[in-house]
Amino acid sequence: MPTEPVRDAADLEDPTGQSIAGQPGRNASTLDELPQQRTSEDMSVDVPVAAFVRGGERRSDVVPVSMSLAIIERFSEGLYSSPNKTFEELVSNSYDAGSSKVWVYMPRDLRTSEATIVVVDNGASMDVQGLGDLWKIGESRKRLRRANAGRPPIGKFGIGKLATYVLANELTYLVYKDGVHRAITMDYGQVRGQMNDPHKLSLIVATLTPEEARETLTESLKGAAVDDTPKCIEALFGGSEESWTAAIMARLKEPAHHIQQGRLKWVLSTALPLNPAFTLFYNDDVIDASKAKGEESWTFTVGESDEEELGAKAIRGATPTRITVAGEEHPAIRLPLAGVVWGTARLFREPLERGRSEDRARSHGYFVRVRQRLINLDDPTFDVGVELHHGTFTRFNMVINADDLDSLVASPRESIQDSRELRELKQYLLAVFNRARIKAANQDDNDTMPLLKGQGRISNPPPALSQAPLRRGLRRAASRPGGQRKSLGLREDEVSRADQLARENDDLVENILLEKEEYEGRLVRYDPTRKAAVLNLHHPFINNYINRKGASEPLKLLGLTELLTEAYMLDEDIPPDVVDRVIARRDRFLRDLVKRHPRSALVVARHLRESSNSERELEDAVADALELLGFDVQRLGGTGGTDGIAVARLGRRTGDSESYALTYDAKSSGKEAQDVLTIEENAATRRGRRQQNPPRIQAGTAHTSILRVHRERARERYSLPVEPLYTLLVAPGFQGDGIDSGLINDICKNDGITPVTVSDLARLVELFPLRRVSPLVLKEFFKSRNPTESRNFVDQLEAEAPPSIPPVQQMISLLVKYSERRSPVTVDSLSTSIYEQSDGAIDLTGSEVVAMMRGLAALAPNSIYFDGVMVALNASPENLLKELHETLGDYPERMASTYKSAVPAVSDDPDGQEST
Repeated sequence: MPTEPVRDAADLEDPTGQSIAGQPGRNASTLDELPQQRTSEDMSVDVPVAAFVRGGERRSDVVPVSMSLAIIERFSEGLYSSPNKTFEELVSNSYDAGSSKVWVYMPRDLRTSEATIVVVDNGASMDVQGLGDLWKIGESRKRLRRANAGRPPIGKFGIGKLATYVLANELTYLVYKDGVHRAITMDYGQVRGQMNDPHKLSLIVATLTPEEARETLTESLKGAAVDDTPKCIEALFGGSEESWTAAIMARLKEPAHHIQQGRLKWVLSTALPLNPAFTLFYNDDVIDASKAKGEESWTFTVGESDEEELGAKAIRGATPTRITVAGEEHPAIRLPLAGVVWGTARLFREPLERGRSEDRARSHGYFVRVRQRLINLDDPTFDVGVELHHGTFTRFNMVINADDLDSLVASPRESIQDSRELRELKQYLLAVFNRARIKAANQDDNDTMPLLKGQGRISNPPPALSQAPLRRGLRRAASRPGGQRKSLGLREDEVSRADQLARENDDLVENILLEKEEYEGRLVRYDPTRKAAVLNLHHPFINNYINRKGASEPLKLLGLTELLTEAYMLDEDIPPDVVDRVIARRDRFLRDLVKRHPRSALVVARHLRESSNSERELEDAVADALELLGFDVQRLGGTGGTDGIAVARLGRRTGDSESYALTYDAKSSGKEAQDVLTIEENAATRRGRRQQNPPRIQAGTAHTSILRVHRERARERYSLPVEPLYTLLVAPGFQGDGIDSGLINDICKNDGITPVTVSDLARLVELFPLRRVSPLVLKEFFKSRNPTESRNFVDQLEAEAPPSIPPVQQMISLLVKYSERRSPVTVDSLSTSIYEQSDGAIDLTGSEVVAMMRGLAALAPNSIYFDGVMVALNASPENLLKELHETLGDYPERMASTYKSAVPAVSDDPDGQEST
């Protein structure tokens, strides 16, 4: 191997800019071997084991490392700039190794040159290959191996070891695996190079005797802030541990000098689960998980609390006793079959499933140990029974020791064989939990809502109206971002206030408010700043009933119930994404409830023609027509503004969103005019032609300037997602219709109004399912500025040749096929399936499929459900075909011939399978 020129040690600097010469903790030979500048890509520099390693001069193997200083700086200083974060990462590494014990040792004085920081764990360790894999930056083999101690590993990028670069210039690993002690050192001061120019090092591996390993670890801990021999020495060299790892950080950097040890202990406590299978020592003092310091609402001690809490019914024949373990006496109970068991159960006021520690291990549920080994690593319930209620269970922690079951422990010592003894133990555990559940229920019953009683709504609020689950939900929402906040409708700037409010144990709901939120917004959300449940006035369900006499009070109670229901589901440990899906389906149902019963295009068109004498009925008929045409309609009649708003949600097609909105108003012609209209239309129908001279409203009656003002104010007033661009004005007829100089033309053009007669709108509705009309196509219709232009649009649509024969049979076949699936059918999946089913012969865009599905739903509204995205078949194929044939039979042949030819005949098969 080529050699490099030797530089004076005084000229060498480590990455912190400090001189390397004279620094402690190094072999003298290291200075002689330090490189000045690499002259070949094949050149490699030996890195010997640190000087304090006893027997380190015996070279047993070499680990090649290819690394650049730029990589280290990028990953370590960028990701772990906080010393506290570095320690959290080291604890995570120990957890991933399946450790049950981790020792962190800090020196009394971090600023001395001899100071070292040591992290030791008794988890799975490394052989030579493992030490080599350790330095493969950007990749990790953890997740390729079987999880240690039954735990899924946290780390996945293979960069955790670089956290040590923040604290030290030198890192030594002392490891024990397969009966062999080894040592290896990484000297960060020897790493050079850029991202694309890695530096090659050869890390020397030394094999040590047990005595040398013990002396090395003892030497590295001589400055630790402990009064006696460090406890890890006795634990690791006492013969009971099968493997272990010690990470020794020396030549500490400036950031390490400023570690605040009190703060560090708190950070580590928040990262710990409340789990007996994972214990962290800090200078030999146990660090309790921060959750253990949470407020306990009930404590049960096995052997002491049984008679008072469980009575004589729990386990017949059980007797209290005492047991001595490791020189310490504990109260216990002797079960007739399972033998002596001891331990404690605790019920906390807040859920234990919160915070970063949940990524490491669970804190709630049962922890069953046999001879100090945790048996149920992954099953918090220990398969005790379906009676467990998660609202209580996530706050419940019980550690139970059952050493007399050791003979029943199954390989690999992580479960117990099913037996009478095991079933008896489970019966006892369930009895303890049921007592905790009763205590929890009693405590929640005392946390009812004064709002309901204070305002005279309920004289004695039942326990089901407890606000305790909401309080716990707010605490969990504050502890981590994401699902819980969304489920309760919390905004980011309200989280800290919600947490404060929940901790104060004050009343959470003092008001139920009705306010204008977005149309697509939640039915109700929680506002901690005002201690209020806020109902969305623009939600279609609320908007539909709010103006009815006496409706305000029940709507408010409905909203409060909705909010508490979400809190109750979260309290039962139902995942937030599941809660969101359930509430979203319920919300869709509430929105659909206020829609009219599904009717065909012909029925809606007929309703339009029959509603001209009543303004209220005409408003509803116009809203029905717009919904059929594919708009989301918000009915606002009677609110002193526009009759309603319709939104076309088209999304992005060519870059910008093509969604748009419009306001609409209906002007009836009065009873007398309607009588004339009905007589003339009936006569016209008998003659087979349309009514030519319907009753007409005067131009002044249209109030177009007021309609324009309503449109311009609508977005802000009703929190619309897009600005309304159009206003649709529907009337039986318009004075000046057909006259170029008519006043109606001028005022509609001036105020941006689209006037259309009831008859022309009805024709448009009739044509809608047959001509693949969509809200995108209707954009041109809404640009009309006089009744003649609107009529011409409909005339042209009617005169157009029908589209090519639609793939109705294929569509129905797919709907039948997909109706057997549990997952919903989307427009995209239909489009893809039709293409594949026809071998590419039928290639429809998403917009074309939407238009087809809207058309089918308009022709067979009782058989097909379509909301613009999801499709469902609500009837048998046979009934669907019957409804299609009945509806199409009422259309003139010239309009519907193409569609009629595409719809299969009704099958004689009772299941209708042959027709589809």
